[in-house]
Parts: sequence; C-alpha cells; structure tokens
Amino acid sequence: MAKALQNILLITTLSFFVSTVVGQQLHKHFELTKSRGIDKIELKVSTKAGKSFLNVVDEDTPLLILGASENDVASSSFKIEKLHNTQKVDAQLTCKSHMGLNFTESVANNFFSSADQTHDIWQINLSEHQAFDLNLSYLMGEANVDLSRLPVERLKIKSASADVKLSYNEAVMNSIAMDTFFVKVNFGNIEVKDLNYALAKEIIAEVGFGTINIDCGSDWKINSRVSASVGAGNLNILLPPKEIPVIIRINNSPLCNIKMAEDFEKIGHNTFGNKAYINNPDESMEFLLDVGMGSIAFKNR
Repeated sequence: MAKALQNILLITTLSFFVSTVVGQQLHKHFELTKSRGIDKIELKVSTKAGKSFLNVVDEDTPLLILGASENDVASSSFKIEKLHNTQKVDAQLTCKSHMGLNFTESVANNFFSSADQTHDIWQINLSEHQAFDLNLSYLMGEANVDLSRLPVERLKIKSASADVKLSYNEAVMNSIAMDTFFVKVNFGNIEVKDLNYALAKEIIAEVGFGTINIDCGSDWKINSRVSASVGAGNLNILLPPKEIPVIIRINNSPLCNIKMAEDFEKIGHNTFGNKAYINNPDESMEFLLDVGMGSIAFKNR
C-alpha cells in the first residue's frame, strides 16, 4: 500500500486562489515539495485543450501547477516516483469536458474551434534552483513555454494540433549543457525563439503536416547537430550570424521545396556550406535534413 501511494498520488484541489500572468485567478492543483537528495526532476506534462503557461520562478518549491477551475482536478492525474537521485512526475492535465478528447477530434477542433476551449488554463511554475528533464505534450490549444534561468538537461515538446511558443525571454543561457532538444509537430505549429540559449548539443525536429519555426539566435556557443525530418509540412530556420560556420546536408525528393540562404555554396552532393564553414570546417553547426513533400527554408539574420 505504501509503495502504491508513493508511485501514484491523486492530488485534491486546494481552496485558495492565486493570480497569474493571464489575469485570471487560478486554483492550486498540485505542489511538489522539496526533497533531500534529489538532483533532478523528470517532469512529464500533457494537456488536451485550452491555454498552458510554463514559467521559471525564484522559489524553493520545485513544481507548482495551477488551474482555472477548482472542480476540474478530479479529471487530472498526478504520479510521483523516486528513483535514486531522480524524482519522476507525470501530470496529465485535463478538465472534465475534455476527458475523452483524442487526436482526431483535436484536429477537427483546430479547424472548427469551440469557444469553451479557452476555459482550460494551466499555469506551471518551475524553480530555477532545480535541474529538470522536460517532456511536454499538447493536444490542442495554445502553450507558452519560457525556460529562462531553468537548468534543463533534456527537452521534448510535442504538438498534435496545438500552437506552441518556446522562448528564453530573459536571454539567460542554460546553466548546464543540454543533451537533447526535441520538437515534434503533427498538424500544429511550434515556434522556437533564441535556440542558442538552450546550449543543446543534439537538436531534433520532426514535422508532419504542421510548421516548425526555429530562430537559432545571435550568439551560438557550441558545436551542434540539427537533425530534421519533414513530411508534408514546413520547417523554417533563421540561421545564427554569418560568422558561425554552418554545413547543411539534405536528403530530398522531387516533390519537396528547399530554399537556401544567400551566402551558401554547394560543396558536394546535396551539401551546402556558408563562407565561414569553407574557411573553418572544423568547428561548425551541422544540419542533417530529410524532406518528403514538405518545404524547408533557411534565412540569414
């Protein structure tokens, strides 16, 4: 019984209100207290609809989740598991009206939106004093993720038909090197701003029928590899400054559309490099691209 309670905690709602950036009073749905000996938190969050906000705060509490309705907490579930020096948290966030919502319905809602979708509002606060692995999934609606000041070792963001914006609004570098930065979109849109602040070694982007926009930022610090696959959607990349060596390798099909930035030269079969790479090929940012019927566009700053 004790082990079961440790692995699965169903958290009941608390009755007081908290004001948030969205200008609406929210209720506390879940709070993770600080534990001794925990080096990292593996946080998995999924939402089905509405608006979701993830922000970093200067608090001792590692994780706080707020929701718009105090009656909806029975529809959400929270699981906690401790494994050595890592704490795993799985938060499935949904209101009662969207409990059975699936991917097909989310795509239909993307075209025939319902006014009550905005009634789902989630505010997730993460402590800047705690290291995280983040796995964020959004079925539909909108999500705003600001990772400024948060130590993140691994990041995974998936959008079914949601519009997701990822940013580093305070322009502060990740305090640890990120092992993997992964984004995937089916029918939705993902916008990544100032990717350089993530300090990611391995960057992976997967596009189905939606769009991913990546702004690499203006101050690239490490050698990174970007692997991307595009089905029938769009991948738009705003490159780092021209002095950063960049090489692009493309596996394409006759049905795709590739738009290369102006200062890139063909240096091999489906291989392109900018002038900085031609002058210094040893330290570079590498793009490995696989595209079917979709479109990939590179643009200089």
